Amino acid sequence: MKLRKNILIVDNNCELEQIVKGPLLKELKDSELSPIVVRAKDGAEAAIKSENQKFDVVLIDTEVPRLMDGGFVYGLLSYKNTQDADLIVVSNRDLTELPDSLKNSKHFKKPVSPQELISAMIDVLNAQHHGATNKEPAATQAAAVKYAVDVRVINAVIKATMSVLGQFGVTSVKMEKAGPKSPHDPLLGEVSSIVDIKSAAFQGFLAVSFDKGSYLEVVSTMLMEEQTELTPDNQDAVGEINNIIFGNAKSEMSNFGVQLTVPKVLIGANQVIACEKGSAGMLIPFSTSRGKFYITVAAFPVAKAA
Repeated sequence: MKLRKNILIVDNNCELEQIVKGPLLKELKDSELSPIVVRAKDGAEAAIKSENQKFDVVLIDTEVPRLMDGGFVYGLLSYKNTQDADLIVVSNRDLTELPDSLKNSKHFKKPVSPQELISAMIDVLNAQHHGATNKEPAATQAAAVKYAVDVRVINAVIKATMSVLGQFGVTSVKMEKAGPKSPHDPLLGEVSSIVDIKSAAFQGFLAVSFDKGSYLEVVSTMLMEEQTELTPDNQDAVGEINNIIFGNAKSEMSNFGVQLTVPKVLIGANQVIACEKGSAGMLIPFSTSRGKFYITVAAFPVAKAA
C-alpha cells in the first residue's frame, strides 16, 4: 500500500502546478509514495484549505495575491496542518527579503528550472519517507520566529471589520501590507479597543485602533452627524463599534475553539499592552478616505497557553 503525501501548491496562474504535478506523479509512479496535489489560488484560499487537511509539503509562489499581505504565510509554523510541512518557495525576492516563517524553506529565485524544482520536491518527499530530512523540527523553527498568530483569527477579524465598517457607510476601506510587529511596542492610533483571545493552542490579544481621522469618519457616519474633534461623548463610540466587530468575529472563531473576553477601551496614543517575553505580533494596517486604522494581533508563547 502506497504512502499518501499531501502537497499544497499556492499558485494563482497554475504555472507551478503544471510544472510539478505531471512529472512528479510520473517520477513516483513506481515508488512507495502517492503524491496528492492540492492548489490554492491565493493566500486566503490556502488558509481555508489548510483548515481541513494536513500537508506534508507546501510549495509557494510569493507573488500570488493575498499571501504576503495576509495571515497565511505568517502562521505557517504554528498552524496545525502546516507546522510540520517542508516549505519550498519560488520568488522574485532574495531569501533575506522574505518573512521569517519562510527563511528555512528551500528557496528558488525566478525564473526557476522545472527540473530543479521537481528534483527538490522528490528529495524532500523521499527524505520524509526515510526519516532523513534535513528540515529543522517544527519546534526549532517556531523558536526562530517566536510564536506566530493563528491565521484563522486574523482572517475572521479582518472579515468582520470590513463588514461592520461597510454597514456604517465607510466604503473606502483598503487593507495595506501586513507584517510582523513587536507586541511590546505601543499601539498605533489614538482610540483602541482590546480583547484577550484564548484557545487550546493559542493565547494573546486583539486590538482594533483608529487614528483621529479614521475614527472621526466612522463616528460621523455612525452618529449621522459630522464630528471634527475627539470628545468624551464620541470617544465612547469606539466601544460600541468594536463590540460589534468582535461580536461578528466571535461567531466565526467559536467554531474552531477560540474564546474572546469583553472588549476594553483605551483612549490616547502610545498605549502599551503588557506581554510575556517571547511573544510575537502582527500588524494589519488599513486606510480610509480620512485616515488609518490598525488591527494588532499578539500571540503569547504557546507553551504557556491553557
